[in-house]
Amino acid sequence: MSVTVTEDRLRRLVDSGLRGACTTSERVAQLRRRAKDTDERTLRRLEEVFSGLADETRLRILKLLVREELCACEVMAALGLTQPTASHHLGILERSALVATRREGKWIFYRLADPRVETLMTKGARITMGSP
Repeated sequence: MSVTVTEDRLRRLVDSGLRGACTTSERVAQLRRRAKDTDERTLRRLEEVFSGLADETRLRILKLLVREELCACEVMAALGLTQPTASHHLGILERSALVATRREGKWIFYRLADPRVETLMTKGARITMGSP
């Protein structure tokens, strides 16, 4: 039976005592339980949120919405976007549940769906700058 490089490294780590008194198979079982700890629905939701945040244009839109609710045409003017591009990014943000909408006549206004989005952006910026 051939031992993979990963199995060999894990065995050496466990044998070193740095992971307490356990066998390699016990350690693998512990790690696999932890990896499955978060349910699929939560992981999909996190993936949606992070994909909504994973674009410079969408981050700029969110930054604008921190200050006030805006109509799509205001977002377009502020960022120099075409209507299809603005709609694309606003749609992703809405599907990610980062922004919410309100209709007033023919106008659709966008706002942060939750004030904690601002906190998330502020803390994210601190992490990238190495601040606590």
